[in-house]
Amino acid sequence: MAKSEAGSRYIYGIDALRFVCALMVTVFHLGFASWASPFYLRPYKMPLIENVAQPGWVGVELFFVISGLVIVNSAASASAMSFLKGRILRLYPAVWICASLTLIVIATEDVNRRIIKNYLRSITLYPGGPWIDGQYWTLACEICFYALVFIMCAAGQKTRMPALALGLSLASTAFIFLLSAFPDSATLAIFTDTAWRAIPFYYGCQFAIGIYIWLLSQGRMNRIAWVGLICALVTGAVQIYMAGLSTSDRTLAAAGHSFSPFPALSIWLAGLIFIVASVGYSERISRLPNSLLRLVKTLGSMTYPLYLLHFAIGVQLLDWLTALGMTPLIALALAVAIVCAMSLAVCKWGEPPIRSALRSAFDRLGQRASGLRTKESRV
Repeated sequence: MAKSEAGSRYIYGIDALRFVCALMVTVFHLGFASWASPFYLRPYKMPLIENVAQPGWVGVELFFVISGLVIVNSAASASAMSFLKGRILRLYPAVWICASLTLIVIATEDVNRRIIKNYLRSITLYPGGPWIDGQYWTLACEICFYALVFIMCAAGQKTRMPALALGLSLASTAFIFLLSAFPDSATLAIFTDTAWRAIPFYYGCQFAIGIYIWLLSQGRMNRIAWVGLICALVTGAVQIYMAGLSTSDRTLAAAGHSFSPFPALSIWLAGLIFIVASVGYSERISRLPNSLLRLVKTLGSMTYPLYLLHFAIGVQLLDWLTALGMTPLIALALAVAIVCAMSLAVCKWGEPPIRSALRSAFDRLGQRASGLRTKESRV
């Protein structure tokens, strides 16, 4: 839930940005990486939109910033167990549906023991991977951050979120500095190119920025927090710049030219400004017409299933549609429309009954546990 602590106002701007980020990542993967990345190299190309699609990868970093804000805000008014329950109810229903849909589409081409194992890892959110779709790696990063917040809640240290933000900032800054000094280090690459990237070294600064935005909204910034925020912003910018160079290097051969990291850096900065404005003007935004606000909220709900569905299914749709004779750009537009429609169906009709069943199961477990405690106290 994108809510602000002050007055528990719903932050509709965050939902809007989430959906835009999901579209950016979708267009990047389908409109650029699918043919320009050496991992995929489809037979079609879309050079007409490459400059628009290429920097879309930065949507992932903005997702992490949003998580830093929203998750810490959720934890502020929750117990450790209610926080954990909320994360389970948020993550698992969509994963069960989307991973199953992805498996069905993949099975039209090939299904084997490895794919089944990847599917099982996905529906359990096993953080080590590999998964049914490579994009699930970001969930491992999210879960690692959730674990840190959960530990603080369980330890009764929720008031020390500034310390968590500072720790993430300093750890990420040290790691990015070492990565800049030793770009060819195999040891450092473990935390950028393998499942160990879930540990918030490379992306920790992005989560920290989100926490600092929340602290700003609560009026809880002191001198140390301001230093930590500046540190996180500088490190975050360097991380975006380095990621932009890396993405450009990987796609140089197929695209025929390199890409500047500055468009992605500009999008990231604009996203940060939009997040701050969304929090600061949340009350005014909430006065907009209800029909518009409901639409924005629906788009925000579509974001998670869209991210889970877009790549493996989207690329397969592109393959099918271009094989039918469609031009790549028309196939891209139709593929994006189809995965968006699937995402809407998942969030509207797929997730709610599963989430309701899980919530009922948790309630029954809580009642049983409460009954057992009552019996023990009587004895």
